[in-house]
Parts: sequence; C-alpha cells; structure tokens
Amino acid sequence: MECLGVSSYQNLQALSALLSTQQEEDEDEESYGQLGPGHIGPPPKKEKEGIKDIWSEEEVAEGSQYDDLADPRPQPEYEIILKQSVGTEDLFLGLSQKDPSSMCCEVKIKLPDTKAKDVFLDLKEKYLDLRTPK
Repeated sequence: MECLGVSSYQNLQALSALLSTQQEEDEDEESYGQLGPGHIGPPPKKEKEGIKDIWSEEEVAEGSQYDDLADPRPQPEYEIILKQSVGTEDLFLGLSQKDPSSMCCEVKIKLPDTKAKDVFLDLKEKYLDLRTPK
C-alpha cells in the first residue's frame, strides 16, 4: 500500500509542476504586447486641439447657428410628419424612393396669406430655412 501512496504522491507532484510551468509560460506570453496590422509603420500623430478655440464642439448647441435672433418675425406653425402617405407606386413599384426612415419625413409649414412667389426655401442636409416677407 505504501508503494501506491508514494507513486500517487509523485504523480500529483509531477502534475502540479506541469501545470505551474504552463501558468508561468502563459504569464510570460501575456506580458508581451500583441502586435497586429495597426502596428506597421509609424504611430499616428495626435492632433492638437485648437488652443485658441473659445468653446469646444460639445459646448455649442447643435442647430443654434441657424437661429436668427435679430429676425423679429414670428415663427410659423409647422409639423414634422414621420408617418408617410403611401401610394400604389410605393407599395408595388417603389417609384417615389421613400423609405420609412426619418430622412424621408414630410414637413408641413402653415403660411397663411402668403403667395408661393414670396417664399424662399433653402434646404440643406441638417436644416430647412424658409423665409417670407411676413
């Protein structure tokens, strides 16, 4: 019986030594940095932020540059309709090139007592500017 006890004890020690060696090798591999395709060539230069800037981009409210504070005219009533009217050309053929996203919304602006020739419309990617004499 003692022979079995000594043999199993030696087996456990050998297994422990084997496992501890693997852990040390794993620790050695983890201590080195992994290299990838991004490490080829010189490192990218960090862009310096504008030292002379008064405000950062996060501090400026989006769309505030389009507000005309000096304009005394009242802002007209408007509706932004995300639910679109779907016709047969949309259902079967897709001819109107509208999709259900907010980029294809409909905007209704109420301009009472205004003629179409007096309306100036400026449509950009981020804003819609409609001006009338009234």
